[in-house]
Amino acid sequence: MAGSSTLKLAGHALCLGIPLLAPLGVSLGVPWLSPLAVFGVLPFLSLLIGEDRSLPVAGLRRSPALLAYLDFLPRIYAAVWMGTLAWAAAYASRETPGTAGLAALAVSVGIASALAICTAHELMHRRSPADVLLARLMASACLYGHMPVEHFHHHATVGDVAAGATAPRGMSIYRFAPTDFLHGLGNAWAVERARLRRTRAGWWRNRALQDHALGLGLALSFFAGFGTAGLVVFIGQAVFAVFCFEVITYVHHYGLVRGENEEAGPQHAWAHHCWLTNCLTFNNTFQGDHHLRPGVPYYELHAMYGAPRLPASYLTMFCLALVPPLWRALMDPRLDALAQARARGMAMARQELPEWLRAGQCR
Repeated sequence: MAGSSTLKLAGHALCLGIPLLAPLGVSLGVPWLSPLAVFGVLPFLSLLIGEDRSLPVAGLRRSPALLAYLDFLPRIYAAVWMGTLAWAAAYASRETPGTAGLAALAVSVGIASALAICTAHELMHRRSPADVLLARLMASACLYGHMPVEHFHHHATVGDVAAGATAPRGMSIYRFAPTDFLHGLGNAWAVERARLRRTRAGWWRNRALQDHALGLGLALSFFAGFGTAGLVVFIGQAVFAVFCFEVITYVHHYGLVRGENEEAGPQHAWAHHCWLTNCLTFNNTFQGDHHLRPGVPYYELHAMYGAPRLPASYLTMFCLALVPPLWRALMDPRLDALAQARARGMAMARQELPEWLRAGQCR
């Protein structure tokens, strides 16, 4: 199944079920259903399904209907997610579920919001101004307004610890997440200041400032429409979503520091091509290919030769990253093995990773 390209195209629609886990959990009387399913059930399903061995469908661009389905799917996800966010705020305002209930709502919607940031990541790379604006709206609704600007800065500086987004060896996620958020905010501000100075535009044209102002406006709208409970849900989901995205960034690039004068490549992003994760995140684990071809849509990305392999799927590694000693016990020996392979490669004019450390290729 994990090698079927056709089934993979249908599998991308599975992402639409993630936001709906929040109202489903409330209706079933299991308010924590979403985190239980995503962090408890899905990792086991990932093991059963296996790794993604699919290739992009040949001749896809000759099928307008299929292409429209794939192009519209991220936009449909945005609509479903925004509807769920509004429902959660209205439910909290109407039913007053208490502290535990509010926490369950914020986390459940926050999981869908983390996936919304992944969706925004796909949309912001498109040429359509409407898609880019939708991506900015989604990031703003997660109070992550500087992310669209910072992400393109990340493409230029991947593997550079000083530029952010790459955690040096030994840094825990609890130190990395707030540091990287502030680092990204500073990067985005510097990029926009330079752009405005170059184009002689007014300060109000600063996109990071605009999008954070939009986020503040959305927060005030939720407070006006749904009261304190609605505001708590809105802020809670945003904080949880941003933390989740920072964990994903941490897992992507931990310890993979780019050498001086070294070009960015697949060796600067950890990979584990889990079929289910790729379906849910619009092929977010194909980071190596995305870094090399940022303008290519998600359904044309594939695994790249030379990427180092994670011990398990992203969902599993997400959970392991929350336990720093366990994370380091698993990942630091891999960094040692990569350093040894790099040293051998420099001596032999080629770098060959051992089988256990090399991510699978599509075939």
